[in-house]
Amino acid sequence: MRICKYIFTCVLVVYISNLYGQSKIKCDLIEITNKAFDKNPTIKRSSYTIQDAEADLQVQKGTFDINLFSEISAKKDRYTLFNADPRNQFIDKVLKSNTVGLSAGLRKKLRSGQTTDISFNYGFNDNNFPFDAFNQPVGPFWGNHTTSVNLSLTQPLLKGRGRSITTTSERISSLYIENSKNNNEFTNSYEILQVGLAYWNYYTAFKSLEIYRQNEGRVRNVLDITKELVKADKKPAGDLAQVNADLANQEKLTTMAEQNLYEARINLGRAIGLNNEESQQLDIPLNEFPTIAESAYRDGLDKNAFIEVAKEKRGDVKAVEKISEALEMQYKLAENNKKPQLDLTGFVYYGSASAGNGIDKAFTAFTNNEGRNIGAGARLTFSFPVNNNWARGNYTKSEIALRDQKVSNDNLQRNIDLNISNAINNLNNRVIILEKAKEALNYYQEAFSNEQIKFQTGLTTILNLILFQERLTSSELEYLQAYQQFANAIIGFRHETGTLISQDNNGFTVDQKAFYTIPNTDNY
Repeated sequence: MRICKYIFTCVLVVYISNLYGQSKIKCDLIEITNKAFDKNPTIKRSSYTIQDAEADLQVQKGTFDINLFSEISAKKDRYTLFNADPRNQFIDKVLKSNTVGLSAGLRKKLRSGQTTDISFNYGFNDNNFPFDAFNQPVGPFWGNHTTSVNLSLTQPLLKGRGRSITTTSERISSLYIENSKNNNEFTNSYEILQVGLAYWNYYTAFKSLEIYRQNEGRVRNVLDITKELVKADKKPAGDLAQVNADLANQEKLTTMAEQNLYEARINLGRAIGLNNEESQQLDIPLNEFPTIAESAYRDGLDKNAFIEVAKEKRGDVKAVEKISEALEMQYKLAENNKKPQLDLTGFVYYGSASAGNGIDKAFTAFTNNEGRNIGAGARLTFSFPVNNNWARGNYTKSEIALRDQKVSNDNLQRNIDLNISNAINNLNNRVIILEKAKEALNYYQEAFSNEQIKFQTGLTTILNLILFQERLTSSELEYLQAYQQFANAIIGFRHETGTLISQDNNGFTVDQKAFYTIPNTDNY
């Protein structure tokens, strides 16, 4: 019976352990950033702008679609003749006629600027008057068939002339697609930056809780030592009150640290794009802070070299280049639209006619020699709005947009220069702060250890011991925060230079070295 209970307990423990392991989300930098690419709402929305831009290009391509058109009509007409009309002697007062019309064709605008139009037309009509147009007696409702084929080519001479103008909107849309892709890249870099910052904050909160718990353990150890010293009459009993008060304070700080860890976990999940339940399933952080040695940090970082890297790699820089090019094209198009519309159209046509009833007469109408009509010609059309406010207004708006973009581009470059300078200076200072924080921590650890020995031998007071203990805890926390700021400086530097994320045929990826090393200007 005991063996069965033991086996059952073991199976239950294994099951619960597996269930617990499955419910946890591995908190590894690469895994959570890959998850962010799939779940972060800002990243997902940013990708929709690319699809929207691609749809705009499809709309512009519609300008050059082949347009099919057709029409069919039928009409019955009943016309009451005047009493003096000589046709009254042949028909009963009312002239009855039937008309059928059929047309079909296609129209296409070419990218070279011309518009082609080809159409086929067929018409049939008859009436109850027994004579034809030549006064021949043919009987009532004798059919007349006409057919024609028309081909025309229209060439703009002023407004809309040339491939460079005709395809402008299409090429602008292509540039907006590139602009959207580059902006999407920079947006993704920013969101991954937020994930990185949130991770280091989570890691700091996790380690801070460990420090508070260790400190709480040190206080409990001091309490035990004090109790033993009081029993041995080496310390007054009043020292116990001081240590108990310090212990209560440390327990409060530990609880606050637990709350900070909870908030840091939720905020990391928020940055990734997880919901509340998923955020709470984030496991302990697996990646430790980068060290100064592995970061490839060195004195005298060349600001200008990193600025050149940023110009080459940052998505927003590449995006504004595309938008500037698009606005330049828009400006030229608006300038062309100020011109009058002057179109030259050349056309040829072929037609024929036949008379008689029967389907065969409808088909022979196109090939019948009698009534054949062949011709060619040209026409020149001119149109121009007198005030031309629409074109003039759009031209002014395009000119202003171009100037505004120039200011925006210069401002972006200015901010890149400032941000790179600030990032380098920040990194330099974070390295110094981290080194000094480590130095201070070493001294405080040594001082606290010495103070513990002095306390046990009665050479110092409990207040001094508590003071050194608090200084040690503060030093540990400051060292941890200095490490966090150093790690933040690295990924911030990566983002500013456009080297935080990369892209291949499979999408965006993040190399772990982006969280641990500064960019190497020799590789760009």
